[in-house]
Amino acid sequence: MINKLGILDANTKNERLRKDIFKNSKEFFSNLKLNSIFIHCIVLLLSRATVMENLTPFGIAFMTAYISKFSAMLSIPLMASIGVISVHGIKSIPYLGTIWFIFATYKVTRKKFENNTIKFALFGVATFIITKSIYILITDYFLYDILVTIFEGIITFTLTYIFSYSISTIKNEYNRVFTNEEIICGAIMLALAISGFNNLSLYGASIKNIVGVVLVILFSYNKGTSVGTTVGITVGVVTAMSNNNLPFVISVYGFGGLVSGLFKDLGKIGSSLGFFIGASIMSFYINGSLESVLKIKETLIGLIIFLLLSKILKAFNSKIIIGVSKSTQIEEAYSNRLKDITHKRLTEISQVFNELSATFQKASDKNVLVEQKDISKFVDTVVNDVCSNCSLCNFCWKADFYITYQDMFDIMNHIELKGNIDIRSLPQNFKKRCTKPDLIANKCNNLFETYKLNYKWENKILESRQLVSQQLEGVSKIIKDLANQIDNDVRFKQDVEGTIYTGLRNLGIDVLEVIVTETDDDDFEIFLDISSTCDRNKIKKISSIVSDLIGIELTSDKFYSNVNYEEEITKLKLVKGNRFGAITKVSRLDEGFNHVSGDSYTFGERQNNYFVALSDGMGMGYKANQESNITISLLEKFLEAGFDKEVALKTINSILVLKSTDEMLATIDMSILDLYRGKTQFIKIGSAPTFIKRKDRVDVINSHSLPVGILKDVDFQVYEEDLDDGDFIITMSDGILDANEFTDDKEKWMSDIILDIDTLNPQKMADKILDAAIDISESSKRDDMTVLVTKIWKRV
Repeated sequence: MINKLGILDANTKNERLRKDIFKNSKEFFSNLKLNSIFIHCIVLLLSRATVMENLTPFGIAFMTAYISKFSAMLSIPLMASIGVISVHGIKSIPYLGTIWFIFATYKVTRKKFENNTIKFALFGVATFIITKSIYILITDYFLYDILVTIFEGIITFTLTYIFSYSISTIKNEYNRVFTNEEIICGAIMLALAISGFNNLSLYGASIKNIVGVVLVILFSYNKGTSVGTTVGITVGVVTAMSNNNLPFVISVYGFGGLVSGLFKDLGKIGSSLGFFIGASIMSFYINGSLESVLKIKETLIGLIIFLLLSKILKAFNSKIIIGVSKSTQIEEAYSNRLKDITHKRLTEISQVFNELSATFQKASDKNVLVEQKDISKFVDTVVNDVCSNCSLCNFCWKADFYITYQDMFDIMNHIELKGNIDIRSLPQNFKKRCTKPDLIANKCNNLFETYKLNYKWENKILESRQLVSQQLEGVSKIIKDLANQIDNDVRFKQDVEGTIYTGLRNLGIDVLEVIVTETDDDDFEIFLDISSTCDRNKIKKISSIVSDLIGIELTSDKFYSNVNYEEEITKLKLVKGNRFGAITKVSRLDEGFNHVSGDSYTFGERQNNYFVALSDGMGMGYKANQESNITISLLEKFLEAGFDKEVALKTINSILVLKSTDEMLATIDMSILDLYRGKTQFIKIGSAPTFIKRKDRVDVINSHSLPVGILKDVDFQVYEEDLDDGDFIITMSDGILDANEFTDDKEKWMSDIILDIDTLNPQKMADKILDAAIDISESSKRDDMTVLVTKIWKRV
């Protein structure tokens, strides 16, 4: 407890001390993980592994790689020393001297060698060669021994670099699937460790062979045929370097790993039987016996150990073979849960916007009609303001109520039809009875003008509500689409990630991260994080390099990729390359004041789509330019924001209707090309026909809808056509067709012109179409003319 002075009493201090000791003890034992024990076993076995005439450079190489990559733990050189002493005894002095000198040097000069494996490896090799050379000169001196020492130093340097890769496969450093290079280096390390058993046997069965069998099957079962075969060959090479039957050992282990990997889909038992069958077939081929390199009991013991060990590895969620840690699985579970929560919340928000849209739609569906209450209010206002002070009020509105009311109704009917009323137009009976006809006429006219103004603004409010309803509906659809994208089953292609990562690294590209995602509709995306210190020319070639690595043409998504060399990381997004290419050329004639065209256009590419849009404003000059420019700008923004085409067009129409009291009209002619599938959608609203020039004909896409900005509800038509290599899409404003006043079939006239144009250049085709329209038109009657020619070609 804490007293008033804020000082802990003795009991509380002791209790906290016990908790701290328990906590520290728990952390200590939790840090004693399986991979730490495994690393120390590897150090011991590698230090015992020999090659040629009892050369043992492997322990020094592993210790050097581990210290330079991680830290100088005292237990690592200690285990290496034990392993060397168990092989050489008193003759292990040069090895021991090298081990402890390297360890002590790193402790003193850590900053010089930290995270620099090559530099530290050279230092280790130099230390070893000098130490062992001094030892040889002191004892028995032979030139052969000096040469062998240099050879042993070269082995140490090479293996230090290999071990720097292999340590990552057993050290809890990464939560990812390892590259093939890391796996192969790990297999070399384990194969050399197996050699550390030397000639140890158990009841006539070689421990080295048993462990080799287990290792090959583990890799084959978890990583497949290619890795299993590679590991089998590696184990065969390393474990049989001191034997004369090296080719036979390689064949047995390699073929056994191949068949084991082929049988992996049958489970652990199937993979085990696959290795036994493969090893037996190769042994029988070598000398006609099932036992040549491996004894049957060695193989069977290895299979049993594999079946038991695979359960242990699964229980510990080991990263040694599987490559996925428990923390990764937990993160994946959290990620899936977060995805579900996000999808649910977005769906709920989408429903809210949908309900709001429906509410505004119901409010906007109200028909503004003259109701009975409006007539009553009109009459009451006249009575209160004019008739209430008249001496004949009781006579008119009580004794002759129905007659007076009918006269007022006739007056309202006259105002509605004529727009105004004067004394002469009042009913005759009404004028004879009424003493204030002029005041009645003026009051009725004023009330009707006020009513008309209110009626107009009520209509404006209803149209605004309809616009809001459409906007809310569009937002609802966007949120719903986003929720569906989040909930979409996205698969991460780890094998492809490893291939890309390794390929880019081998080419000297400093890639930091590779993520490959694939969805149910076979669309995939590749996200790359590249260090901006990488050569710029190499970064520009990444799309083609990755395309060659995976065998699929890719292109960079310009809207996502961020190639900024001033930042530390360059982010790239690669998507499927388009099967078709498209390019648009323009030719135009501006007839407006100061050469301001009433035609506006845009075209461009977004992911796998290419769009072309043309809008023709009403008339010519600045006003027409403003109308078409607003239409095109809004259309671009809505589509980029993810709005549905129908919602976007309805919204643009509503904006043009509400924007001004003046009439604002504009046509829309839009083509959306799917460059991957080779299909095109044509959306036409009041626009001129679109022509598609094929190899042997010209197709016409026509519409009969009104331009946007006229009616409250937009009417548009959508057409879909397949495209082929060499097709041309010709989009034009109505000024081109209206130029010819001498024919009734203007579409036939233009089709003949397009068919007769013999060129593959879209710019020349656009220029010739415009020239033909100019030649046949009268200059005084010309409208703005714009031609967009889009050429489509199939990529090789």
